Amino acid sequence: MPSILAVRDQHHPLTAAEAEAVVALAEGAARQDGFAPLSEQFRLSAAAGEVGGVEHVLALDRTGGVVGYAQWRDGAQGEPPSAELVVAPAARRHGVGRALAAALPRDARLWSHGSGASAAAASSFAAALGLEPVRRLHVMGRSLQSGPPWPPAVVPPGYAVRTFERGRDEEAWLALNAAAFAHHPEQGSLRRRDLEQRIAQPWWDPAGLILVVDAEDPDRLAASHWTKVDPPDGDVGEVYVVAVSPARQGQGLGRLVTVLGLDHLRSLGLDRVVLYVDEENVAAVRTYSALGFTDVEVHQQFARP
Repeated sequence: MPSILAVRDQHHPLTAAEAEAVVALAEGAARQDGFAPLSEQFRLSAAAGEVGGVEHVLALDRTGGVVGYAQWRDGAQGEPPSAELVVAPAARRHGVGRALAAALPRDARLWSHGSGASAAAASSFAAALGLEPVRRLHVMGRSLQSGPPWPPAVVPPGYAVRTFERGRDEEAWLALNAAAFAHHPEQGSLRRRDLEQRIAQPWWDPAGLILVVDAEDPDRLAASHWTKVDPPDGDVGEVYVVAVSPARQGQGLGRLVTVLGLDHLRSLGLDRVVLYVDEENVAAVRTYSALGFTDVEVHQQFARP
């Protein structure tokens, strides 16, 4: 059991040193476990010490060192809070994880990002806390250089394709994203500061954010595919965010913009591509499967019954 649990919020925000310690803790756990314990938004919020709709919990040892960390953040559109936690490998099996979990809101939904033995351990930990699996996030992938070919991109009449422009498209893209993910607990709550955080990352490339727009009004966005290559010098790309305006669904724009993104990633000489998709998004899973994607691993979210 840690000697101290310290809550960091708008009244007592994370210090720069604490934020740095949390990032180092997560990186050390990732090296040990083989997977990142914190998803992108949680890691960015920790690094920035965000407090708007976000709360941080530090587990400190007797010397003040950070040996565990939990974060919970408000859900979108009345959804329950989402949470993630990580414990330093040397501090595990001493009640640190259980103490951090007890500090979360009772209705918080806790993510597990491991696979294999790590996923089994996370499931056992969740069961010991009285939590049950409530959501599954599939990681799917395929080769960009071989395997079943995807169809050519055919732009329907009335539409055009261009890439994202800073100072022009931020608010329009956020509006498109919010509409497309209105009922998504994480993606639907993306704000301007979240977008700016991502634009500030080393992997940001405006050429990788592909927009399908009205041919007569190129500022009106119909669909987008934000691709990602992280690290920038790596050989794996990501189908990061695919968004289609609800008013334009049923016109094949989701498939079109996905193919445009795959073409872009292949043009960079990358070897593989991955994506994350909710199991309940049956239409998206069907689209990606038809494009040659298969399951790589599955992440789970747990909650009290």
